[in-house]
Amino acid sequence: MTVVKASARTTKQAPAANFTGTVYSDEIVAGTAPSRMRASVVSFTPGARTAWHSHPVGQTLYGLSGVGRIQFKGQPVRAIEPGDTVLIPPAMLHWHGAAPNRLFSHLAMSEHSDTGAGTAWFDHVSDADYAAAPAP
Repeated sequence: MTVVKASARTTKQAPAANFTGTVYSDEIVAGTAPSRMRASVVSFTPGARTAWHSHPVGQTLYGLSGVGRIQFKGQPVRAIEPGDTVLIPPAMLHWHGAAPNRLFSHLAMSEHSDTGAGTAWFDHVSDADYAAAPAP
């Protein structure tokens, strides 16, 4: 059995190259072979968000607190609330983050591909795309 104490991990600020606004990440697990699982609690300040990105094996988001937003390329923006689970298919271009006036935290879970490929990052989300009203 391995117990990783919370005091053994530090909160990291997400890099500006891949995020807009202030975002913090607390790693839960970075699996070692044969596991490819990665999980983090990601906390977004109001208006903060990821850049467009994709995951080779997909991603699962679980809303923990606050109100967030997500958009798949070519689809409307959607709201994410505590208890919501978002299943993101492999290679789906998307972004996610906080609503303009709310904090938001989610548990983000993904895997590396069998060749070791991880998240592919693209352009920052435009203010116009971000400001779109969420679909019902």
